[in-house]
Amino acid sequence: MLDGRLADPTDLDGLREVLNASDPEGRLAEIGMKRIEIGSGVLGLLPEVVSGLVDGGKPGGGCVVLVTDPTPIPRDGEELKGLVEEMLAGHFTVERAVVGAEHAELHADEKAIDEAEAAVAGAGCVVVVGSGTISDICKVATARTGGTPLVIVQTVASVNGYSDDVSVLLKNGVKRTVPSRWPDVLLADLPTLVQAPAAMNAAGYGDAIAMYTGPADWYLASLVGMDDSYHPAPVDMVLDYGQALIDGADAMRRHEPEAVDRLVRVLTLGGIAAGVTGTTACLSGTEHLVSHLIDLHAGQNGLPLGFHGAQVGVATLVVAAAWETLFEDLDPSEIDFDACFPEPGKMEPFVREAFAGVDPTGAVADECWSDYRKKLERWRERRGAFEAFLNDWTRHRTELKTMVATPERLGGAMTGAGAPARFGRLNPAVSPETARWAVRNCSLMRNRFTIADLLFFLGWWDDAFVEKLLQRAGSVGGGL
Repeated sequence: MLDGRLADPTDLDGLREVLNASDPEGRLAEIGMKRIEIGSGVLGLLPEVVSGLVDGGKPGGGCVVLVTDPTPIPRDGEELKGLVEEMLAGHFTVERAVVGAEHAELHADEKAIDEAEAAVAGAGCVVVVGSGTISDICKVATARTGGTPLVIVQTVASVNGYSDDVSVLLKNGVKRTVPSRWPDVLLADLPTLVQAPAAMNAAGYGDAIAMYTGPADWYLASLVGMDDSYHPAPVDMVLDYGQALIDGADAMRRHEPEAVDRLVRVLTLGGIAAGVTGTTACLSGTEHLVSHLIDLHAGQNGLPLGFHGAQVGVATLVVAAAWETLFEDLDPSEIDFDACFPEPGKMEPFVREAFAGVDPTGAVADECWSDYRKKLERWRERRGAFEAFLNDWTRHRTELKTMVATPERLGGAMTGAGAPARFGRLNPAVSPETARWAVRNCSLMRNRFTIADLLFFLGWWDDAFVEKLLQRAGSVGGGL
């Protein structure tokens, strides 16, 4: 907090000052954005913002390319994308590019990126209006064209990815977070956000609730020597909003502007935290892996994708139940240390079998194993750190408990905010079989250590244990 006040993502100089003061070793990266505006009048700032970016504001500094997806977005009885184009056309030469117009559903894959890259080549500035997906695509496309100035007009409070320097892309059918770039300017227009589909803002609420499990995963990874990037200051900026976010759940369900404003600030700070730490692990743990596997299953079976944040919110309740179980049941004196370090030769067929059902070609299994094997090798090298962690479990347990909320508390907040709290209540609904598969195998898809890995290596994370977690979360609305 700043003198008892919540961090303000629109005050970038203030954030830089606080982060620099908390980082004497210089481990954090600089915030790479020039400006963030959140509020009711920010759309009117667009011509001024773009003018400052187009060749230093000089006339004739290049055309402005407006990039959108095909979905119309209402704002006070008008269509937002047309309104933005009209505003820009009064000051600049504007070209409109609609990415994904020929496809039923837009994905952040190489085909979409190539389309966007061709559209923005030679632009003096790119303005993107739309979802987190089209924003991620444009971050990659403009990075590839030499860092063309980029303005994002945020249209929904659904994810925290608008304000970071990475993009979530599909690679061999698997979601991967890859470096891209910071936007130069982010404009979050509150009237548009308030009028956004309720399900999408509820998804953002689910994504934000992951602050009660994701950072604990990140800290756990540092304690056992699996991640050296942990830094508390960026996460604390987000966690300071936690109580207000939970207390304001009912206002979020009613789409009250103050609640939506608070949510978008939490999500924006989350993106900044990921950018300065150099990893999305700061707020993305086991719950995000479960969501990624649900998406993987849908994509491989030609099914429509659900909202990422909504899936994250439901999975967060299950992960909170996993943390409670760890706190209650772990007795270091009963651990067989040798059994906690499986051989790669044993794990490779296990990983491949986990994904064979969704992709018989083996491409998904190849992608997942290529990443997972790196985690496995590091885990075996960090045996000493793991043993030290268990030897000091009482202290670490106390620290970790302060970072995790109970399933009851989180389930009440999700329900209060109008967000789904069961896999079966997602849209589209996730079947019990898919939910079990996603939770059971979430740790196998990438090189990121979480509580699911710890419990797997302890020998706990099997079918029966996963069923126990789903039932435990289900008692507060988060099961199947």
